[in-house]
Formats: sequence, structure tokens, C-alpha cells
Amino acid sequence: MPNVFLIGRPGCGKSIAYGLLAELLRATGYKGEIMRIDDFPILKRIFEEDVEYKRHRPTPEGGVKVIDDKVWDDLSKALNEQALKLQSEGRLLFIEFSRDSYVRAFKNFSPEVMQNSIIVYIEAPFDVCWERNVRRAREEQGLDAHLVSREEMEKTYARDDHEELSKHVEAPMLVIKNDSDLERFRMELQKVVDAIIHFKRLK
Repeated sequence: MPNVFLIGRPGCGKSIAYGLLAELLRATGYKGEIMRIDDFPILKRIFEEDVEYKRHRPTPEGGVKVIDDKVWDDLSKALNEQALKLQSEGRLLFIEFSRDSYVRAFKNFSPEVMQNSIIVYIEAPFDVCWERNVRRAREEQGLDAHLVSREEMEKTYARDDHEELSKHVEAPMLVIKNDSDLERFRMELQKVVDAIIHFKRLK
């Protein structure tokens, strides 16, 4: 099975997509292991170790602001190391992250990971993502409930370069829209399931 990258700004629905895709894949009869990794635990560890605030600083409304741009490369490299260790014939691995420059981020992933991957960009309006981001921090629990500050959202995630990505990586890429209709989102994600199954047949 291929690796599946789930990318898009915070609040676009990557975690929801993972859950729905796992459900849809099981419905097709897939019985292998399904696993997800993301870079927030790595980022959280960087923040906890950065006691002198050289790489980040807290923001008034909660959350943090990254002030060392090299953090993004460190995150991608660490995520790649995790992905390499988890490559397995019987495992479908989802790799989740958000960036302003995906072209830069994917340069940190090794050919061993990328040659067996599909990229799924989840497209959602900025305001919708911000509202979801605030709501999940208020209502949910666990790592997915972290708040991305408004300052970080506006500086880092207001726009990105996903439209340029296909010029720089060979992995097939799908753009999936996610506004506020869960059933429509589920139908969109069926395209990803089809791509995963087709990918498996090609391999």
C-alpha cells in the first residue's frame, strides 16, 4: 500500500479525513494495518525544550508563534525518519502536516518514502479553518485539540504553494475540497480510496 500524505492548513480536516478514509477502506475489504503520524508531537517537544524562547514564543490568545524558520525543516526531516522506520508491506501509513511551502517541505522526504506515495491536499477556506481550529481547541481533547494561534495562522497558513507541488514531486496528487458538508467531504474522499486501490494494483 502507498504512503498517503494528508496536507493542508490547520483546521482543513486532515484528522477527520484520516478517520473517514480508514472507514471507507475497511468497507472495501482492506484488512491491513492503518496508521497515522503527524509532526505536532515533534513540534510540541521542540517548544518544551526551547525554554529560552529562541525558536518560538507564546501568543496572547494561546498557542505559539514559530520564530526560527529552520523549525519547519527540522519537523519534515524528523517526520521522514519516522516514515522510513514505519514502511511495511502490510501497513497503510498516513503522514499528516501543514506548511506554507510544501515544495520546501517535500525536499526533506527521502526517495524511499516518496516513490511509494500519494499526496492529498485538503482545500478549505481560511476563515472556515480558523473557526474549526478554535472550536477543536475548546471542545476536543488530545493532540488534535491544540490551538494554532491567529498570528501563526495568518503568517504561515494564509496561503501556500500547493499548486506548484506537482512540478517538484513525482507522486500523484489529489485536491479534495472540504467546506462544511460532511457527506460531500466523504464523497470527495472516495476519490482518494480509489487512488489508493488503483495504486496498489499498479504496484
